Amino acid sequence: MALDLLSWGRAVARGLAALLALGACSGRPGPPPAPPAPVPDCVPTHGGGCLTAPEFRAAAEELAAGRRADPGFGAQWGLEAIGAHRAYAHVDLLEGPGAEPGAGVTVGVIDSGIDPEHPAFAGRTVHRGFVFGAGPETGETYSHGTAVASIAAGGRTGDPEAPHGVAWGADLAVWAIPLGTADNIYEPISLEALAAGDAGFAEIFRQVFAWRDAGNRLDVLNLSFGYDGIIDDYPAEDLRASLPEVIAALGQAGAAEKTILVWAAGNMNGDRCEAGIPNCVGGEVEAVSVGVSPGLAAYAAELQGHSVVVAALGADGGAIADFSNRCGIAADYCIAAPGERVALAYFGPTEEGDVIRGYSDGRGTSFAAPFVSGGLAVMKQLFRDQLSNEDLVSRLFATADKTGIYAEREIYGQGRMDLGAATSPVGVLDVPLGAGLATAASASLGSTGLRLGAAFGDGLAASFDGDEIMALDDYGAPFWYEMGDFAATTEGPALSARLRSFLGPGSGGLTVGGGSGGMPTALGTTAGIVRMPTAVGNGHLALAERAVQVGAFERAGVSATAFTTGPLRPAMPATGAALAWRPGALPVGFRAGWISERETMLGSLGTGAFGGLSAGTAFFGFDGGVDFAGWNLGAAGEFGVVNPAATGGLIQEITPLATSTFAVHASRGFARAGSVSFSVSQPLRVENGWAALTAPSARTKQGEVLYRSFRADLAPGERQLDLAAQWNRALPLGEFRLGAVWSHWPGHREVLGPQAAALAGWRWVF
Repeated sequence: MALDLLSWGRAVARGLAALLALGACSGRPGPPPAPPAPVPDCVPTHGGGCLTAPEFRAAAEELAAGRRADPGFGAQWGLEAIGAHRAYAHVDLLEGPGAEPGAGVTVGVIDSGIDPEHPAFAGRTVHRGFVFGAGPETGETYSHGTAVASIAAGGRTGDPEAPHGVAWGADLAVWAIPLGTADNIYEPISLEALAAGDAGFAEIFRQVFAWRDAGNRLDVLNLSFGYDGIIDDYPAEDLRASLPEVIAALGQAGAAEKTILVWAAGNMNGDRCEAGIPNCVGGEVEAVSVGVSPGLAAYAAELQGHSVVVAALGADGGAIADFSNRCGIAADYCIAAPGERVALAYFGPTEEGDVIRGYSDGRGTSFAAPFVSGGLAVMKQLFRDQLSNEDLVSRLFATADKTGIYAEREIYGQGRMDLGAATSPVGVLDVPLGAGLATAASASLGSTGLRLGAAFGDGLAASFDGDEIMALDDYGAPFWYEMGDFAATTEGPALSARLRSFLGPGSGGLTVGGGSGGMPTALGTTAGIVRMPTAVGNGHLALAERAVQVGAFERAGVSATAFTTGPLRPAMPATGAALAWRPGALPVGFRAGWISERETMLGSLGTGAFGGLSAGTAFFGFDGGVDFAGWNLGAAGEFGVVNPAATGGLIQEITPLATSTFAVHASRGFARAGSVSFSVSQPLRVENGWAALTAPSARTKQGEVLYRSFRADLAPGERQLDLAAQWNRALPLGEFRLGAVWSHWPGHREVLGPQAAALAGWRWVF
């Protein structure tokens, strides 16, 4: 036997991997302070690409921390309160670092109008419309619409005192209407007055939706205005009779997709009132439910699913603001968002009467609603407009924080808005594998992976470049990941295999009976363990390493062996047989064999959505040598044909594969200086073949999964070549060895640069 007293290898060079008569629902904000000089924005960066679930969460936390440090983010406390920093991190990770939250989505606002010249809207697309004689904002009175629009979709200006909107990449469409001023005196509107204004109120919405139906996007419509009056105080049948045109317009019957309506709940709580008025207690209103207009969804089924009512949270502690209406009977359609000390864009007069553009803060459910409008825009962008608007609303409600005080439905409805949770996967991500609805997912993303054997190098992973796989969470929301992130590539023979070859008894050609530790048995057979072939590098029989083998030897240079990995490697079963022939008169030998892998393909293992892999491999090889001028020259090679199979996953078909491996070596002994040897070899490599895959790529708003079919080349783009040199010197107690190996494109992978290893050892045979 051989005892290795010392064996060690040290990597001495490694290449670097390549990169790289309506009233507003808010109070009046005060004039802003003079803005300081702009400073550059702090935009966090990351490596790009899509990550596994644990890595995704870790990366999202890191990016969210960076967002939180952004001055524009910090200027608006409400952004952190709704988890916008986490949502932005999800946009960075899933859409790329250059994506602006809400990009491609249009947020509509019906309000007093907008000042398009305000710095908050520089570079933004802003459509303006005017209804019922409303004109452009002049700044003579403060612009309520400018403030509301800035919270939903105000841009990033570089000014550290300037807050940005929730969806600062979204477009805006703003319609100006005549608005009155809230006076904090509660005078509930009568049914007669509602009926008198029904046609005019409905006409506002008809004009807005006509613009949408003319081919313009209008995904979300913010409505921060309303009548005095609490919905509880109006019987459902009376409201339907008084507002038939308004309800019909808001119902949007016949629309290809209904625009989401986001209403301010109202600021009536605590307003002064006269005795005898419903909900007037001690001269102040107890606003136990939302206002009349936002509360219509509680009575009209045609408004449910695309209507959201927003109550306001206070800045201290996050409880309901003292002025805000409670959700009450509209709890199923109501959510809470920040509405006090909200930073906003200001366009209006100073105390001295001068008109300025700047930033200030305000309070009111008017300013809580645009947090939700902007958040829905970010959700719509993140899910690539593949969730219907009703699905977005359902997800917004389902992911809201319902813990602690937010479990009180009468006050907070569905809970506190949590945009971070709304943009995160909920539950277990599944990969749909067959046609059908999004609810028919069948493979866990967490268990999905493809571990490629070294023979494939970077071929399949390179073919996946840019291809995505869609997974669905428990609510059917789509999330996309790069397929290449699920394909791990083996780098090639481990250093332990090189050491075993380096300290082996010699470098002669491989024979099929060349197991390690063979023991004679009856009838002229031997038994042993198949070890890594050395003469041809990582040859086909490496697929059966550590297999139990039984070999039979006969006359005329013919030998045979059979092997199975079952007892020692049950997780990757391989069974096969081989035959070798070495004619006595020729300096060359031949071999052929068959290896059956029941759960792998050339050492590659698929799990989860990649399904199962198996293969049968036939190979033919030769080895031989001659003496020339004192040198022993040798060569060996193998060629194989692989018949693979894939079942139950994304891989629909794999063509037969051609494989190869070879080695050329030269050695010479010297009387007193030991012996030297040199070799050039190529480990096992796939030469050609391809796989056909069908991967889920999208879903429709009706829940149907769409698939993309493509072909992936399995041959690596590079070829590993190993150059080795070795010196052996016999000594009284064994043999001292020195060696070095230099690998070009190790693992047949472009990403890895050249690698080198120095080896030294002492071999003592006893």
